[in-house]
Amino acid sequence: MRPDRFETLSHKKLVGILMAAAYALLMMGNGFVSLTHPDEVFYVQSAKEMVAHHSWLTPMIFDAPQFEKPIFFFWLLALNIKLFGITPFVARFWPAFFAILGVAVTYWAAWMLFERKRLAFLSGLVLASSFIYLALARAVLTDMVFSVLVTMTIALFYAGYKYRASADQWIVLAAAVSGVAVLTKGVLGIIFPAAAILIFLLYKRDLAFLKRRGIWTGLCVFLLIALPWHVVMYQWYGQEFIREYVHNVHIRRVLEAEHARLDNWYFYLGLMFGGILPWSFFWPPAARLVWRQFRERLPGRDKLFFLLAWIIGVYIFVQPAHSKLASYVFPAFPAVAILIAYYLDHALRHAVESGRAKALTLCGHMIAAFLAAAAAGAVVAANIFKDFVVHPAPVYVFTALLAVTAVCIFVFNRKREYSKMLLAHAGVTVTLLAVLLLARPSAEPWVSCKDITDIFKTIDHSSSTVLTSKFYVRGIRFYTDRKMAVIDINGEGFFSPHPVPFLNTDQKVLDFLKTQPVTYAIVKEGNIRDLKRIVQGQPYRLEELRGVGGKHIVRIEKL
Repeated sequence: MRPDRFETLSHKKLVGILMAAAYALLMMGNGFVSLTHPDEVFYVQSAKEMVAHHSWLTPMIFDAPQFEKPIFFFWLLALNIKLFGITPFVARFWPAFFAILGVAVTYWAAWMLFERKRLAFLSGLVLASSFIYLALARAVLTDMVFSVLVTMTIALFYAGYKYRASADQWIVLAAAVSGVAVLTKGVLGIIFPAAAILIFLLYKRDLAFLKRRGIWTGLCVFLLIALPWHVVMYQWYGQEFIREYVHNVHIRRVLEAEHARLDNWYFYLGLMFGGILPWSFFWPPAARLVWRQFRERLPGRDKLFFLLAWIIGVYIFVQPAHSKLASYVFPAFPAVAILIAYYLDHALRHAVESGRAKALTLCGHMIAAFLAAAAAGAVVAANIFKDFVVHPAPVYVFTALLAVTAVCIFVFNRKREYSKMLLAHAGVTVTLLAVLLLARPSAEPWVSCKDITDIFKTIDHSSSTVLTSKFYVRGIRFYTDRKMAVIDINGEGFFSPHPVPFLNTDQKVLDFLKTQPVTYAIVKEGNIRDLKRIVQGQPYRLEELRGVGGKHIVRIEKL
């Protein structure tokens, strides 16, 4: 589309197109796959138990309070469960809804910064079709809701900074949204936006802006929203709340690695590149363009620094922490999407003015070659590991769609139809969705406990405690509503404590088996070997019944 024509389109039409695309990418089909373990079932089970126990202020798990996250996300889930029951689509609705909202907010933030409709549209498109955004939009986690609230807070503050006549109102609204962010994922809901804002104001040498009346009014509004729940929890649970919520969630994760293999200096740098796929190849020219803006002191560099302050404000807090996850740095990705869109818009304008865009063309050829190589690699891998490929259809579809996308990108690039070439990038994300849908029958037994528990419920109708592997305990609990005990020989327990018997020695397992005449276990193969060794020579009979998706049902009877 020619740039002058693009700028004549209304915001309403452009946002409408983005919303439709975002719905197709981020929400449509969210009910096809059962809720997965260990995280999705954790959040939904907590909300489910809140409704069952009429506990509207205290999150619960295994019939006991849990403080792994604050209350707001559980309120959203509990509301849906109360109104619509429990289905995968109902459970995943709020992350997907906020993801779509986040695309609109990113469009608005990009427009406020640069006042170019194509740039704003591309910002929303890049974000909505990036792999990390797709993954977190379709998962029952707090991270999408939290990230969008942080994005809204930062964008609302910039609106106050830009539109000085109504600055106080924008700032108060930003503070209110930040309060909800704290109720979603804790103190980072204020730390991330405050760090980005402070870095930007220091750069602008405008700390006097913080003396506005709206700042102090906003602080009061923030405290009125964020503080009461925390005060009530401390009054009700005292040191239990401090120990779990303050120390374990906010302090221990900084000092200790929950996943040791991810605790390295390059994890987030790699994620910044890989997470924004299929747009990652535009990172180098975008960085080069931004650097040139500052080196040559060109107009507009202050707006670019606002985006850099946004990214830095997140990065400086997540990088030193030893617990590292992709979701921790996720609130920086809207700014990443806008930076890449800034380059793309600049390159498209240059292509129209000069008739060429070397960096854009090179990146287009690189992504086309990458996709062609990925398609070929998928075919080779499928033939090498054909004994492990249960259903080849997803592989063929993946190969075909990747090849078609690569050809489209290559052809549009050769014809210098750069706008169409960029839109074709979204085909990579569509390919990923199509393959995930087709792979569902093969993948679901491995990522969800539903299939194994469906089998289990036809075998045992009692209310006895189920013995399960550590990784499956949340999923088995969700799908059976049974009491749980965990076997994990020589294990160190959960990073966040769970109120279930944790059997990490042979003697603890034997003591547990004595408590009921028949014990059913749903465990992985390694735990079966542990159980066989433990009951050998003891008055028990162990029988392996059924297995699916790496999970096995075992019956242990006391003789």
